[in-house]
Amino acid sequence: MAQQDNRKNNKFIRPRHLKKLGLPGMIVILLLFIGVTVYNDNFAGEDTEQETTADNEVTVDQHIDGDTTRFNYNGSSESFRYLIINTPEIGRDGEQDEPYAQEAFERTQELLDNADTITVEFDEEEKDHYDRYLAYVYADDEMVNEVLVQEGLASVDYVHPPNDKYEDLLKEAEQEAKNEGAGMWSAQ
Repeated sequence: MAQQDNRKNNKFIRPRHLKKLGLPGMIVILLLFIGVTVYNDNFAGEDTEQETTADNEVTVDQHIDGDTTRFNYNGSSESFRYLIINTPEIGRDGEQDEPYAQEAFERTQELLDNADTITVEFDEEEKDHYDRYLAYVYADDEMVNEVLVQEGLASVDYVHPPNDKYEDLLKEAEQEAKNEGAGMWSAQ
């Protein structure tokens, strides 16, 4: 008898309100719970993605060369080095430009200056030992790193794991540029 009294008074073993709902009622409640959870997860994911993109939106402060640009980012002018690519060097202090250096510089400038939106995407490490940001740069959702490689104005270089997210993509673009004899690959 004492055992029956415990069961009646212990709401955690047999809650009366669930007992009244029966199996069909409990199934409806479970389905509602799952639906609300999925709905909230879907919208939380969208908000996070939009915030990340907005956080990484930049504007050009100064064009340096084909693979380095100073962007206005987080309220200040910061140097950004484009990940996994290398463009020919522009001559400094009276030195002569390397072949295709001016073309790479002008193409980067054109892509960025004509873009409505410029965003940067970081890999695992955000900065190098020169305190430059390391990024994949997008002009209206088109990766500038990839465009330069596809057009033979940059080579795949400086691949330093863990910053190698798009290594395969850029190597494929470089191979296509070589096969087509684009830009710097035309003489080879």
